[in-house]
Amino acid sequence: MEILFSDEFKKDYRKIKDQGLRLRIVKTFQKLADMPDKGKPLRYDHKGKRRIRIDPFRIIYRVEGDKIKVLCFEHRGKAY
Repeated sequence: MEILFSDEFKKDYRKIKDQGLRLRIVKTFQKLADMPDKGKPLRYDHKGKRRIRIDPFRIIYRVEGDKIKVLCFEHRGKAY
């Protein structure tokens, strides 16, 4: 599957200075490309989106056909 990144995600990713966290994010995307339904489905205002935990952060994404659109990377307190 192709993974597309929103401008908001790109901006948030550039701010990450912790190389260990960056590596965990890359590994998560490698797994996500193989299993796009891996993340937990969100409800209510975020219906149709999914999230993956990389404690204490969340990656919010949406599956659109054969593409994964990564929407944002936020601390869990701000993600929703």
